[in-house]
Amino acid sequence: MSTYRPARAGLFTTAVLSAAIVGTVCPAGSPSPANAPSDALHPVPEALRGVPEVPEELPEGWYTRIDTEKGVIVARLLPEQAPQSVAHFAALAEGELTWVDAFTGEDTIGHYYDGVVIHKAIAGRRFETGDRTGTGRGAPPYYVPPEGQGPLNFNRPYRLGMTASSRGRISGVVFFVTASSLPWLTGKYPCFGDVIAGKEVIWTLTELKTLSDDTPREPVLIEKVRVHRVGDPPPLPEPVPFYPEPQELKPKPLPDSR
Repeated sequence: MSTYRPARAGLFTTAVLSAAIVGTVCPAGSPSPANAPSDALHPVPEALRGVPEVPEELPEGWYTRIDTEKGVIVARLLPEQAPQSVAHFAALAEGELTWVDAFTGEDTIGHYYDGVVIHKAIAGRRFETGDRTGTGRGAPPYYVPPEGQGPLNFNRPYRLGMTASSRGRISGVVFFVTASSLPWLTGKYPCFGDVIAGKEVIWTLTELKTLSDDTPREPVLIEKVRVHRVGDPPPLPEPVPFYPEPQELKPKPLPDSR
């Protein structure tokens, strides 16, 4: 099983962990005081300069740059409404969590998302990534509690969300990016990011030619994922181990043969 590796100073803090321990959830729409965002504008860091649609100044906060083979996506992360989803995403992106390599069985440390493929693309709706096996079923067993039901949700397009397994556990690893309004996802999946640049890239990725199971016919890589601060936002929460009991699988009723 993957182990939680201590985070480096400056990116994480233990100040806002209580909202995610043992399934306790922040009330919807109530930001953690320690992570309340500021509306003040600040110069963007070098890594975000020159990206189409990214202005020279942005509100204080944490942002992610997702480099794909089809272009760059930039999103503002939402630790105030999805602290553990953001914590896990950032820790994996920045090489702060170990995971068991699905092919070698060895503990591995590094920038987890670099080089993963997009394993699902649903035309005009969303794409999914974050599983190094490329199947959507082989990600490390990191989970997050129900969260992310704040003021930003999937009623609007261009949002980042964590996926959930068929047994009801929410992944802290595999995520999706929406291209359109998908209100039926609101309340079921944590919304942890709001895209500010790369919307055409998202559309291109959702329109990939796929097999009948929505797997892209040709592999498209996520080349690099990094997390950047704008201004001086509060540190991110640390990822907290969370292992919920899987829901019981119920057999599907047999079709009526009469």
